[in-house]
Amino acid sequence: MKWIEKYSFYDFYKKNINNGNFPPGTGLKLTIFKFLNEKTIFLAGSKDLHAFYNKPGDCAILFVSKDKGKSYQEVTFPEENVKFLTPTEKYTLVETNINGYSAIGKNVIYLLDNTTLQFKKIDEYSSNNKISYKQFNGEYVIYSDNNETYVLNILTEEKYKLPNDVVEKNFILNDSDAKITFLRENNKVVLYDAKNNLYEISKTLKGSYSTIMNTFGEITLGKENLLKTSGTIYDLNEKELFEASPKTEKGLYRYKNFASYFKETRPYVIFFYSYDYGKTWYEYKTQNMFTTSVPKGYYKDKYIVLDVSYYDKKNDADIEVGEFQK
Repeated sequence: MKWIEKYSFYDFYKKNINNGNFPPGTGLKLTIFKFLNEKTIFLAGSKDLHAFYNKPGDCAILFVSKDKGKSYQEVTFPEENVKFLTPTEKYTLVETNINGYSAIGKNVIYLLDNTTLQFKKIDEYSSNNKISYKQFNGEYVIYSDNNETYVLNILTEEKYKLPNDVVEKNFILNDSDAKITFLRENNKVVLYDAKNNLYEISKTLKGSYSTIMNTFGEITLGKENLLKTSGTIYDLNEKELFEASPKTEKGLYRYKNFASYFKETRPYVIFFYSYDYGKTWYEYKTQNMFTTSVPKGYYKDKYIVLDVSYYDKKNDADIEVGEFQK
């Protein structure tokens, strides 16, 4: 592992917080780390208003770096925390929350322009409602409201209801249009055009599969074992890739044949990564820092971004970008 960029939030705020007693990173709770591309990083979570401004409560916060972690811009939202975000090349879909899942809890959906960092509200609803926005591709999103599921154009508000045979199992919203890829009869890969209500069999498989998935643009197939406690993952040409179970996949990141996870064994963190689906592992042990158990952000098989704290207080880095080394 090669650490290629370090960042301190003191560089952003130019002051300590809590009456000058603590560094600004202590007033931020970042729970989302994502790469959009090789240079753009999103960090999101909540900001303690009392610690920074002696005001009650928290606000939802997003930091955006467009230079691979050298510098960041701040975007704040009126709610308490960022719950989820899906970045695409031009727009990012941001979900915030206030008051959790209480009787007055509320989720708000925003559309962020990645260039200007301006945002507009798309929707707001009780956090106890069965509403979700998933698989945003920059224009369309899978919108679910109770038992109804649609492909929704987030820019024009046009929506197309998905039929039961599409949504009864898992399905994939294509990367750039309103078309859905799903499995039919467990061996047919079907393309469904939601705008025109048209079906097209794009591939007939030799084997029978239970799931189809899209992992960073790579479509894979899954086949459960008889007890449904684990499964085998295949590529779209039906080549076996690896075996998976909820236990082995917990905390594991995958991209094509690359896999990575980390263990915090204070006083250091151990990173494990593999370029052959997990058959052979590289190991990197930090010497003087630790991190939280929050899932980290990866870019393909190249980079990782994470929150850090150093035992040596002279090192005030809060965020680091690492480059994986073979």
